[in-house]
Amino acid sequence: MTDDSTTAADAALRETIQGEGVHVVHVWAPWCDNSLNELAPVWAGAVPGRAASVTHVAVWSDGDDGADVLREYDVEVGGRGGAVLAVPGPKPAPPERRLTLLGLPVTWIPTTWVFNRGGLLATAFNYGEVSADALAAAIDGAGRSW
Repeated sequence: MTDDSTTAADAALRETIQGEGVHVVHVWAPWCDNSLNELAPVWAGAVPGRAASVTHVAVWSDGDDGADVLREYDVEVGGRGGAVLAVPGPKPAPPERRLTLLGLPVTWIPTTWVFNRGGLLATAFNYGEVSADALAAAIDGAGRSW
């Protein structure tokens, strides 16, 4: 199923992950408790200092990109070529709650993907909160030559 509302966010993500280096895509929602639980310990702590761009993509929040919420938790926004994006529209009721970004299904939020080598998916955390250690290891691993 193609969702035209994701077109702009998807296009921006595709351009970002095709760039040189490691790129992290964090799909989240400003109203989601699991998303909020990981902001300070993970996104304000694990990523700074690592050679990766981070793009936060807010979903199911009526087009709100959540940048104010990210700043409230001391999360760097837009650094190292990353961005803050929003997929327009409200949170749909199940079973219509389906979303595809970069050709990948988003089945749970938060979802975190780490890309390298021209958009190759290196690691996917598809079901909920990621730990700072796991994300740091994924970023470091994606940056290695193998």
